[in-house]
Amino acid sequence: MCSQEADVDDFQMFAMVQKEKVFNETLLSHFKEKKVEIANAITKLCPFLESLRDRSFITDKMYANFQEACRNQVPIEKVVYHVLVHLEKMFDWSLLRVLFSRVNLKEYPGLIEIEKSFETALSRDSKDGFATQNRPNILQNQVDEVIVISSDSESSDEELLEVCLGTEGHDADGQGG
Repeated sequence: MCSQEADVDDFQMFAMVQKEKVFNETLLSHFKEKKVEIANAITKLCPFLESLRDRSFITDKMYANFQEACRNQVPIEKVVYHVLVHLEKMFDWSLLRVLFSRVNLKEYPGLIEIEKSFETALSRDSKDGFATQNRPNILQNQVDEVIVISSDSESSDEELLEVCLGTEGHDADGQGG
């Protein structure tokens, strides 16, 4: 009996890992498609670069190099695009939390529609067979660590994306609603 329970637990864990892999691949693919739009939506480097540096997505040296490029008359869109190319190589859904933070959405309103497009992409994948049942219900603690609460949750991809982006319960303008 214990062996059968262990097999079921192993299978559920494997299924959960596979679903998360598909989830991350969907987000990465959409991120790649939206890099130019994101670069055009970010019209100045602050607070974009600072938030990336503060969360160790870019180093202090990279931060200084990107700032220097702007001082040398490289268009902001090109600088931001190069930042996004770097971020693509180390892509993780936590990057989207930073990119679509309340501060960035307020500073760069063009990001609001792009954020919505990520939800649409996940919805499309759901309809194409991306299973949403048994998706782990995740919460964020005080130090930005992901805590898996349960693999029995029936959260939708949109709810998971909202949790990942830290926008659960907020309107497009970042206000609670």
